[in-house]
Amino acid sequence: MRERLTGSFVLMAVIVLVVVVTIRTWALDDLVRDQEQAHQSDRAGLLARVLVDRVESGGTVDRALLKGLVDEESRLEYVRPDGGSLVAQGAAYAGLDDRISAEADAGDGTVVLTSGPRDSDAVSSRQFTSLLMLALLVAILAGLAGWWLAVRLTAPFAALAGAAAALGRGRFDLTLPATRIPEARAIGQALKVSAAQIEGRLERERDFAEYASHELRTPLTVLHLELEDLTLRDDVSDDAKAAARRCLQRVDDVNVAAGELVSITRQGALVEGGAVALSDLATHVTQAWSDRLADDKRTVTARADGDLDVIFTPGPVEHVLELILDDVIGGSGPVRLSFMGNDSHLRVTVPPGIASPAPHPGLTAARQVVESQGGRITGDLAAGLDILMPRR
Repeated sequence: MRERLTGSFVLMAVIVLVVVVTIRTWALDDLVRDQEQAHQSDRAGLLARVLVDRVESGGTVDRALLKGLVDEESRLEYVRPDGGSLVAQGAAYAGLDDRISAEADAGDGTVVLTSGPRDSDAVSSRQFTSLLMLALLVAILAGLAGWWLAVRLTAPFAALAGAAAALGRGRFDLTLPATRIPEARAIGQALKVSAAQIEGRLERERDFAEYASHELRTPLTVLHLELEDLTLRDDVSDDAKAAARRCLQRVDDVNVAAGELVSITRQGALVEGGAVALSDLATHVTQAWSDRLADDKRTVTARADGDLDVIFTPGPVEHVLELILDDVIGGSGPVRLSFMGNDSHLRVTVPPGIASPAPHPGLTAARQVVESQGGRITGDLAAGLDILMPRR
């Protein structure tokens, strides 16, 4: 996008320059033509004066005299008082495409001088050179201005693209650019609203899972115990006991269905299409830690165990580990992360003794994020962390 904007500025500047120079060229050509015409009239008047002086001194006007008064690119015609004319022209006159004529009175006769423009070619040559230099200068300035403006204009949209990608990976802590561009602000607001809506839906799903797990399954368990007790009583008829056993089976079926529903809710991906394999998740997190710890000359390695093909939503894991990374920066020693996943959860182990001295605000924030996702963090950065998160 930056290259296209820069190219557009350069092209626009060149087009404007060509239009301006074309108009200026037309105006300058007219001005030069007028000046050439005035100069030609002066030359014709001067030649007429020479011929008048020749006649007044008793001399004659002949072709030889006229031949001596014209240059290589001129034609001189003297119309005598009796209507006859004498003509003399230079050797290069016949090859001229553009000619300027001027007429002057020479006593009783008339002088007509015709020649090619003398200054227009030089002016055109200088103008062409100036045009090239000006075009080069304008293209350079337009390129610099276009690049600067392109950087200013595209930076917010590049940040928005990164935020959109993070949302697609299940991140809701979006970093949106502070910009005055209305379109970028509108996109950022839309991403913010979308993140809040998705996060709210996930919270409702977690509330439903907790309700189904506790508020629904607990009464079912109590009902199961009461029906089972009913089947064991001696003062109950066989028909009632048989009915109680059938009810027990139906209660067990409802209990199993509730468990499956909770399991499906917890194992579904946060964002459809955003889940990645465990091996890819470990690689991405390790690369992010390596980039951040490169200035401290610390090495980061990772080990992935369990089912490497099982998929996880990377956003929450990345968010939690970035918060912990803020506390690890400033510490010392190599870092070796461990990832182990299965169909129900992901376990990440952070080794001990790699963080900066306490306090650790990043770890505190990470605990809140993990608990809101239905997981837990045990241990501390001094003794090592064990992060357990749902598979989703």
